[in-house]
Amino acid sequence: MWEYYSDKTILITGASGFLGTAITHSQLIKRWGRSLPESDSSWLLNLESVTVIDGDIMKKDLGLPPKILSELRKEVNIIIHAASTINLTYSLEQVFEHIVLPSESLAQMALGFSDLDRFVYVSTAYANTHLYKCSSEPQTEINEEIYPLLGEGKLLHDTLLNAEEARDQIKKTGSSREFELHDFPWSYAYAKHLTERLILHLFKEKGWVSKVLVIRPSVIGPAMRHPYPGYTVPLSTPSTALATAIVACHAFSVVVPTRCTYPETQATIDEVPVDVVVDRMVAHMALNTTGCVHAVGGENNRLCLQDIWGAAMELRRIPWEPRIIWSSTTDWHSPELHPALRLYVILGTAFIFTEEKTKALWNRLSPDERQDISLFSIYLREIIL
Repeated sequence: MWEYYSDKTILITGASGFLGTAITHSQLIKRWGRSLPESDSSWLLNLESVTVIDGDIMKKDLGLPPKILSELRKEVNIIIHAASTINLTYSLEQVFEHIVLPSESLAQMALGFSDLDRFVYVSTAYANTHLYKCSSEPQTEINEEIYPLLGEGKLLHDTLLNAEEARDQIKKTGSSREFELHDFPWSYAYAKHLTERLILHLFKEKGWVSKVLVIRPSVIGPAMRHPYPGYTVPLSTPSTALATAIVACHAFSVVVPTRCTYPETQATIDEVPVDVVVDRMVAHMALNTTGCVHAVGGENNRLCLQDIWGAAMELRRIPWEPRIIWSSTTDWHSPELHPALRLYVILGTAFIFTEEKTKALWNRLSPDERQDISLFSIYLREIIL
């Protein structure tokens, strides 16, 4: 597996962020000292094989000078697009500007790279959360596939064509018909869904669709092992931010929308250590997996809201404990929700993200390769919470 990366040149967007740092063990010099131990940052500063490029994902061709762009077109073999806002409060117009258009522009740029072997787009497992409202079951299963939004069946070609139409509608009106027809918890989730399809459509038109790998992490949490146990970056791990909000909550009760019969145990959050996301990405790239791959904690490693709630209460100094009111009639866009719960509206839900591609890949690895890689989460609850 590791032989695949010999003599490969990799371009990573978002390399100064949480996931990008875990992929490369490197950040811009001014941030290395805050995120990594001194021994690691010193080693990276002397690493000749790492080149920092000051690009801007919001600009065409990353805003790079023609000379640098020309070198990239000749040298780069793999592009990992990890740059993305994770602001769940953004409107559709805002995520369209910050996620959809820059990602489509980067994909168009990538099509001009003569030796490109793989294009990896980091999406989210929650890109298909609209499926929750399409079912009455307590748990919603999501597979590693592209889900249509306009009833065009399972024809991938039609689904990708509709993505272009939706993009043009948003440019013109600020919204799209498919977005209005489906109930996404955040515009962010729809933006990721739309971006997946736009990228696949571009590569399909050139006959390069087999080069595309869409990695769908669930809620990314602190590292299990690498760069070091518990590695994180402030404001980048949602469960930590949620626990902080619970600790500081002054309300006497909070309403949580759910349709679970026993939400205390059935309502779950899928959180995955950041290094498991990276290792799945690295392995699937090397072994030529295409299409969508979930990078998740998995069905047996999901956290109940009660787990996070209980851990937060142990740290709480306000002399009362807010009561959770589970509501089957409150919508996840309701103004009745506590401000923190408006962001984390999926707390009363339960999603099962299938992992068949990673299970199949695991069986292809040698014993030595399995020793070097963490494809599955072993929950370190004291770190996560």
